[in-house]
Amino acid sequence: MNMISSKRLCRSALLALLAAAAAGAQAPDPWAALQQENTGTANAGYVLRLRQQGFTPDQARQTLACLTEAQRQEVPLPALTTRLEEGLAKKAEPQTVMAAVQTRLRVLTQARTLLQAAHYGTVPELPRNELLTATGLALESGVPADDLASTLQRGQGQNALRLKSIIEAGESLRLAGVDRATTQSLMNDCLERNLRRMEVIRAVHYSIQQHRGGMDGENIRRSLWGGNAATEGARGRRGGGQGGAGNCEGSGAATGNGWRGGMNNNAGSTPPATSGMGSSESGRPVAPGGGSVGGGRPVTPGGGSAGSGAPPVSGGSGNSGTLNGGTTPATGGAPGGGQPYMGGTR
Repeated sequence: MNMISSKRLCRSALLALLAAAAAGAQAPDPWAALQQENTGTANAGYVLRLRQQGFTPDQARQTLACLTEAQRQEVPLPALTTRLEEGLAKKAEPQTVMAAVQTRLRVLTQARTLLQAAHYGTVPELPRNELLTATGLALESGVPADDLASTLQRGQGQNALRLKSIIEAGESLRLAGVDRATTQSLMNDCLERNLRRMEVIRAVHYSIQQHRGGMDGENIRRSLWGGNAATEGARGRRGGGQGGAGNCEGSGAATGNGWRGGMNNNAGSTPPATSGMGSSESGRPVAPGGGSVGGGRPVTPGGGSAGSGAPPVSGGSGNSGTLNGGTTPATGGAPGGGQPYMGGTR
């Protein structure tokens, strides 16, 4: 009796093993299923790459779902795929890459809401996407949503790409450790003066340099714009005449026809040169009095009130570049630095 029972048990166990093996053989490959789900989509090329990078099927599915959602939400897909590509190139851990892509989608979606609230939803696609991406990256870098919303509302009706430069300025200032109130005030200053991209970049370089030198926000703004920083902002750049070009190399007598036609020669790290003509209502950066700021030599106004002089130049000698019909010292791109990619740099 015991022998018969033992044989039956063995037979049952064998049948169970065979059934499990058959079921395993018939179970679909999760990677094959994922590839099939994404066939014919922009995500298809990523399935194999994620598998090779060590993603689990579930991690890959969640990461690719972000790309699909971005298209559904009509947020710029390249802003998401560049984040994914960065993580793959740096061979970051799959969980880290997945989290970074999810965060990028979240801030882009939030940026889209901010732009819609500021009535930028009807702007042509290319400038709108650039502004949306800049706003999302600023959010990702820690610029408060309320401050960005305020800037977007204040800038209603302005050129989207010019507004993008100001949003990027806020991000650069934030990453450099400039306090929130000063960052917001400088963004508003750039808006109210309707500064062009290169003007914004120079103002940011100068502000960061002075911040690192220990200057407080109010004095940074005063040294940038001249006069009372709290009241000068509303006067804008449109009011004054054309300022003369200051020369920070010599005795400082300002000559020439300034920002729009002359040449400003700024050596090293200097404040903006004062002008020989025009008033500070033009809103361009001007240096206070004839003093020396940030290591530059004293500059003496060359007749007339201090007006729209050259913007600050950060480091080395200013390379001349054509801007708005004249030549002014040109600088490179935005300030360095960036946001870590969980162990790298953005």
